[in-house]
Amino acid sequence: MEFYQMPLFNKILVRDIEKAEKWYRHTLGFQSVFKFCNESNEVIMNHLRLEKYQDIMLIQSDDFTSGNGCFINILVDEIETIAKSISEKYVLQPLEQMPWNAKEMTIVDPDGYQITLTESNISDENFAKLMNSVSKNY
Repeated sequence: MEFYQMPLFNKILVRDIEKAEKWYRHTLGFQSVFKFCNESNEVIMNHLRLEKYQDIMLIQSDDFTSGNGCFINILVDEIETIAKSISEKYVLQPLEQMPWNAKEMTIVDPDGYQITLTESNISDENFAKLMNSVSKNY
């Protein structure tokens, strides 16, 4: 596992850190990078990673409210395979083609956090051309 300074990451308060880790691991493929324990050797923080720079910190807490004010957006490969593997009870918006050259779906984790999964339909080279042509109009 590579260690680096993370330029941006989300801290996510969760009620059951073990359950949350299992959900992120089994549902989306995240892996634990580092677990921080308290004096009683209970995990209170778990650093998870999907790909480089796709890091989240799960933090054990009983005092929070999750809502729809902030979404986590994750760029993924093979979104159709992922979509088929996610239980319907976690799907808020099913997989659909979006007008910005991406397939997306929105799910909710066990603590109520909304996550949009995105797979681009355009290569990096073509994306740069698209952005250059669009930016000329604005």
